[in-house]
Amino acid sequence: MERWTLYLVLLVGAIALWLPAPGRALDRGDYVYITLAVLVFTAGLTVDLASFAAVRRGRWRMLAVLAASSVLLPLLAWGLSQLVSGQLRDAMLAVGVAPSEVASLALVGFGAGDVVTAAALVLASTLITIAMAGPLLTLFAHASHLDTTGLAGTLVLVVAIPLLLGVGVGTRLAPTGITRAIAAIVGNLALLMLIWEVASQVVPEAAYLIGTLLLILFVIGCMLIGAALSFGTSRSVRIGIVMPVAIRDFAIAAGIATAAFGASTTGLLGIYGLLVLVFGTLAARILSSRLSPG
Repeated sequence: MERWTLYLVLLVGAIALWLPAPGRALDRGDYVYITLAVLVFTAGLTVDLASFAAVRRGRWRMLAVLAASSVLLPLLAWGLSQLVSGQLRDAMLAVGVAPSEVASLALVGFGAGDVVTAAALVLASTLITIAMAGPLLTLFAHASHLDTTGLAGTLVLVVAIPLLLGVGVGTRLAPTGITRAIAAIVGNLALLMLIWEVASQVVPEAAYLIGTLLLILFVIGCMLIGAALSFGTSRSVRIGIVMPVAIRDFAIAAGIATAAFGASTTGLLGIYGLLVLVFGTLAARILSSRLSPG
């Protein structure tokens, strides 16, 4: 199914843009939170806690990557957000405070990278987002009315608890081929549903073209930051750092934007989701082809 995920994402995104009414109706009912919780839970099912022992040797590098990316990426998003206004600005800020993309784990593996390093970054950055998203948005968005406590509570309910439950259930079941297969199927279906919900918020207007260009600049900037932070490491570790840093979780960003600014701000995040999944898949395929014999 992972082989076809990219094409299914593009198809669902096109349908959402062509027929947005059903997706917008779901967003008005806050179903995006349910979809996000299911997606995070299935990601947690595939986490192998025992393998994290291997991260100890590079823990200082990991801490440096987390600290630097937690500061530089929100600043980069804030700088780019100053070129737009309204919902596009809010969406850019939500992307900036979002954690590493859960799907980057599969992409790191596909590109023969260090999946354990990537998984540690994803989990740690998610916890940082839960704690810091509210204060950072209040600072950068100048939104004194923003309910940081409510936002943190929402992230705990739809991200932290499902993730911990997924890790607990997955550990208890001892991740097997069947468990991973079921998690992959349900997770991919949740991913497609979320793409449909947030892409439905896109309004065909010139401003979204500007927003898309800013997102491309953001991805390039994140990639360069990831490359700088991974300097001096082995090739596999470098891939395991660059991918999670370069690809932020559009699903959690959508949940943050919905809780902080309203569902109407998630349209640009649908475009971002399509953009990073295409970018990540192409990058992983290029990396894997370079390792192929002949």
